[in-house]
Amino acid sequence: MTSNQSVRFESESHLHCVMCFIAGQSGEKIVSIYPHRKPQPKASVKEPPVQTPVNPGLCSKPTLTSMPNQGFGFGKEQTEFDIDLGMLAYVFKTQEIACNDGFDMKINTQRFVGYPKTWKTRGGCTNYQVMIVFALKQGCDQHTASAYQTLSNKIAVSLVMLQNYFGFLEREDKWADMADNMTEPLREFAKTSFIVNPLMDMYDEVRKRGNIHKYLINFVELGFCDEAHALPYHGILLLEDVWPTPDANPIVAKLLSHCSPDRSILDMSTASGIPIFEVFMIIRHLLQWTRAILIYPLCNTNIYTSATSPQPLDKMAEKFAAQFGTTIHLAAGLSHFNPPKTLETFIRPNLPLHEQGVRAKLVVALLRHQMLMQLHQFYYILKPYSNAELPKPKEECPDELKQIIAKSALPHDVRKVVADICGSMLETNAYSSVKRKLTLLVKCAPMMDGNYHLEDIKYKNNLDRAEIEDVFKSFELVIATFRRPDFVAE
Repeated sequence: MTSNQSVRFESESHLHCVMCFIAGQSGEKIVSIYPHRKPQPKASVKEPPVQTPVNPGLCSKPTLTSMPNQGFGFGKEQTEFDIDLGMLAYVFKTQEIACNDGFDMKINTQRFVGYPKTWKTRGGCTNYQVMIVFALKQGCDQHTASAYQTLSNKIAVSLVMLQNYFGFLEREDKWADMADNMTEPLREFAKTSFIVNPLMDMYDEVRKRGNIHKYLINFVELGFCDEAHALPYHGILLLEDVWPTPDANPIVAKLLSHCSPDRSILDMSTASGIPIFEVFMIIRHLLQWTRAILIYPLCNTNIYTSATSPQPLDKMAEKFAAQFGTTIHLAAGLSHFNPPKTLETFIRPNLPLHEQGVRAKLVVALLRHQMLMQLHQFYYILKPYSNAELPKPKEECPDELKQIIAKSALPHDVRKVVADICGSMLETNAYSSVKRKLTLLVKCAPMMDGNYHLEDIKYKNNLDRAEIEDVFKSFELVIATFRRPDFVAE
């Protein structure tokens, strides 16, 4: 994985930090938070100057001073949420009736999700609590929150199982009590705990790769996929004949029977009747074990070009010869996509059906071996060229539309041109239609910085492809486009 991919993953990940909450015999406490971001220092209040008596013989009344009592413990640790860990632990503790159910809370603008579970000391009858809490970024949807609740539940179930086997949580709670009396409890607890490091590794993997596959304490298997990186409009391409054994989960076999290069993840979920979250989990497994790669579903408008990364061409040529025989050579297949070409232009509906089938299989084979890259269209909002023909509307843009432009994220140097474009469109289009187009442009403007392609913009704004293409066509004077691969998927 390249550094650019890691940066893109981290910028898109919903996860902000992870915490471990334990309510044990000595009370509730948050024993781990990663990463631990301290609050920003506030501006110090300047103390008024102390006046010195003018008469040196007049002594001021002595005052008693004492050092403030320094508070130690987990509860005194400050956080970036303008609330200390003690208060967070207090609000995270739930009534016993609410355990074994999803936890979802907002404090100020921060969202916290988890799944509290109860545990008992060996031989004891009192119920205590444990919960892995995920702080999520603003704007994540309910489906994403539910996915992290499921991960929290998996981890908590694993911890309770380890407690039942050999008193795992009892030891962690004991070590937490010992660290609670020290000046740096979080750091001291991390030295002895078997929970902290796995949680840190999970956080880093989800942020960098979008999924995890780990064994907790080398004992309990955990898997997770953050759909921020595998999106419903993506598809998958199996790298080999993947078919589960007869004793495998039947849902996997059912999904694979509906898996096709021209279907998106959402299409596969709809066709198979499997909930989208379960589909994501199966796909995560296939990606984790390199049984599949993410692609964009095949369609006639897709544009492909030969991959620039070096490949072992001799081995690839042998594989192609084994699959296609003398029908087509690898070099000839690659030459078809240099320069880039749409899928429809390559397959050509006027060819015999057999030839169309061979060419479609060729595209799939080249994609499977990552010898083709799909080019996506990305967008910038830019000031028109100096020699561009600017619109000259007969009437000025209405004030309502000007207000929409003024409150938008559009660059200041294009707002006048956008207003003139709206004025020109009003000469041939209804006011409601022009307002709708302007509203959609303003809605998409924050994503038109060269980092999001059309599918991203369409999906994240819940827009129709034809409508958004029509909007971009109407304002093409201030929009620059270019094509490149989507490195996250490719």
